[in-house]
Amino acid sequence: MFFAYYIYILLIVVLSFLAYHYSKTNKRAFLYALIAIFTLVIGLRYDVGDDYMSYKNYYFNNSLFPNMEKGYALINILFKSLDFHYCTVFLLSSFLMIFLFTKAQDKFKFVLPWSLYFLFTTLELFIWDNVIRQSLAFCFFLFSVRFVQERKMVPYMICIVLAILFHKTAFPLVVFYFLLPLNVKDDRKYQYVILFASFLLGTVIKMFLFSQIAFLADLIGSQTSEGNNTVLQKLDFANSKNSLGIATFIWLAIDSICIYFYPKMKKLHENVGYEYYYKLYFIGIVLNNSIGGTYFDRVNMYFLPFRIVIYAFLMYEFSRMKGMNYKVPMLMVSGLTFLLFLWAINNKASRCAPYQFVEFETFPTTSSFYK
Repeated sequence: MFFAYYIYILLIVVLSFLAYHYSKTNKRAFLYALIAIFTLVIGLRYDVGDDYMSYKNYYFNNSLFPNMEKGYALINILFKSLDFHYCTVFLLSSFLMIFLFTKAQDKFKFVLPWSLYFLFTTLELFIWDNVIRQSLAFCFFLFSVRFVQERKMVPYMICIVLAILFHKTAFPLVVFYFLLPLNVKDDRKYQYVILFASFLLGTVIKMFLFSQIAFLADLIGSQTSEGNNTVLQKLDFANSKNSLGIATFIWLAIDSICIYFYPKMKKLHENVGYEYYYKLYFIGIVLNNSIGGTYFDRVNMYFLPFRIVIYAFLMYEFSRMKGMNYKVPMLMVSGLTFLLFLWAINNKASRCAPYQFVEFETFPTTSSFYK
């Protein structure tokens, strides 16, 4: 367990350090080092993440999941035909995730140190370790938002097609090219009403989801056999018991702070499309209150992670401002999320711990690595 704490905390420190120097100097050597370290450490993990062994087994037997998306399936088939070691698939996945994640923030790389911090402390990294295909799809979506602001439809649609090749649930993201630029009433009072209404009505909404599980499972790409639906219902009811834990109220407090500072942040960062990222983030936090803790969290995997970007912008501005009015919430947000991060490791959330690597002794010879 200690090794997991060591690896994750060391990664936060090293990656944030490299991102800080990249944002200050614009020297790409820092970015390349960041990407390389993340790719190697995360890509060479072994049996870290609930689905790790399923992905490993799929590499050796493609018939295990006959409906696997074509993009991910093609990579596995290609690498297997070349007799590559199975970990090369995890290395490629980790590289694509961190590359797209950092590239998406080119226009506002000044927040990159904070966004890397929150990649860990919002526990999104543990999802990346687990739900690999949909996490890749999210990263393509994150990267594509820039094209909405620039009104470049073709690059945006290419990104979404690539996302669909890794997870078919990304198909509805096509509409956000048209929805994000629309003007909506975004007064703080309306946002607070929607946020707290979703929080208070969350239990009712979840009960409805349970009753409609067969239909909704189809929508998110799950099999709908009677046995599978029974399993999903049991999983949902089991998870719902934890829906009002202390973490729920911590996220609610942080999201309330983000809403309060929204007008100021929107004005400060209008030139980099802050409003678009915020709209997706707001959808995410409302859905989190409504369906969080259920199997249908997968629907929200394209929206809730945008809180990483929003939290990063907020912390960046807080760090620049003088006065305890800003330092206190900065310490509160960063400190509380870090404590939740440590607690998640302790509880082995999504099997994030114990942390271990593939056997390095298989690497010295070409034959042992590729077979």
